[in-house]
Amino acid sequence: NHNFDEDMCIEATGFFMVSYLEAMVGARSRGDIDAFYRIEDSSACDVAEAAGLMSPNTTVYGPNHIRINGLCDKNNSNSSAQNKVEQRLNKVNKDQVHLGWYDVRGGMHGSMRKEGDRSLEERLMKMFTALQYDETQIPLQYQPVDAPKEL
Repeated sequence: NHNFDEDMCIEATGFFMVSYLEAMVGARSRGDIDAFYRIEDSSACDVAEAAGLMSPNTTVYGPNHIRINGLCDKNNSNSSAQNKVEQRLNKVNKDQVHLGWYDVRGGMHGSMRKEGDRSLEERLMKMFTALQYDETQIPLQYQPVDAPKEL
C-alpha cells in the first residue's frame, strides 16, 4: 500500500497511474480482462467494439446494440463515432508546463524520496513499454535550462 500523503503532487499522480496500470496489466495476464486500447489510437466505435457493444450476443441492452451498429457502420461516413481521437497539446496547459522522466525522480519538485531515486521513473517506463509506447518520445524529453544534468 502506497502512502500518498507523503508524496508531492507529481509523485502522487505518477504512483497512482503506475499502480493502476500495473493492476490492469496483471488482470490482463490472468485473463480477467481481454485487452487495452490506447485512446489516441481509438474511436468511440473501437471502444464500443472492445466492450462487446457491437455484438447482439454480448451487449446488455438490445436497443443500444442497434444504435451503436448504426453509428459504427463503415458505410456511415457522417458518423463522428468512427473518428480517431486526435492527440493534441493540453488546451488548458497552453504549453506552459513540460514534464519529462527526470521530473519523477526523487528529490525533484520538493520530493521527500531520496535524491535521484528512479523507482517511479523505472516503473512508469516499464508501463510505457508494456502499453507499447516509445518511452523516449512520451513524455516529451524536456529539461528546463537550469535543470541539473542526468545522474
